[in-house]
Amino acid sequence: MRILVLTQEDNLYLPTSFASVCRELRDNIVCIVSSPAMSTHGGPVRGVVRHIGLFGLSGTAILTTRILRAKLRGLRSRHNGEGPFHSIARVARAFRIPFHRAAKVNSAALHRILDQFQPELLISLSCPQIIGKKIRDRFPKGCINVHGSPLPKYRGLMPAFWVLRYGEIKTAVTVHDLGATLDDGDILIQREVEITPEETWDSLVRKTKRVGTEALVEAVHAIEKGTVIRKPNMEEQATYFSFPTAADRKAFLSRGRRFF
Repeated sequence: MRILVLTQEDNLYLPTSFASVCRELRDNIVCIVSSPAMSTHGGPVRGVVRHIGLFGLSGTAILTTRILRAKLRGLRSRHNGEGPFHSIARVARAFRIPFHRAAKVNSAALHRILDQFQPELLISLSCPQIIGKKIRDRFPKGCINVHGSPLPKYRGLMPAFWVLRYGEIKTAVTVHDLGATLDDGDILIQREVEITPEETWDSLVRKTKRVGTEALVEAVHAIEKGTVIRKPNMEEQATYFSFPTAADRKAFLSRGRRFF
């Protein structure tokens, strides 16, 4: 089964977990396409302002330092399948998988990539844009996404933040079919993730990325074997969340939670 992966530029949270997907599915993945990160949408100034509003000055400094350090390490890293990995492009190179960038996932450029590689299954892994029907219809085996929440609850942005903000003691990762709206589509696999008392936003993101990629590989094998069992992603039970406000940040911190 020929697989195309749509993801986003990331230096911290995706490369290592994504490398585990490539390690397991290297014979199936025919192309990786990366789009600009969600944090860059609206321009760099707006991105910095939003980060400071959420993480604070010290948290933004920590995140920025980690990103810059990862980028520098990525420039020096070797291209092998063992890692460490600090970018999606380096993962693709290590596993000798064709890599492309696409500013817009519903563009003619992506259609040309599909013409070239003729993939059967689409995997959306932290793709920051909604994938339109014309793209989805080109995959005979379907299109699946990984979301870091117990769908249908906590649809939308930053689920790791929201489950901590609302005091959950457990969350989940969900592999589901891509639909016309955000985080809908039938559920293929859902795996529970414990939230410890000392959990930070950073640690929970890393944990859900790791569990999510494990669930993703399991889902792909089930699709390939024809054994996947889908469950409804109940719209009437859905909750939606967008980017946190100042009040949400205050509530998050009042629970004793920290970002790093």
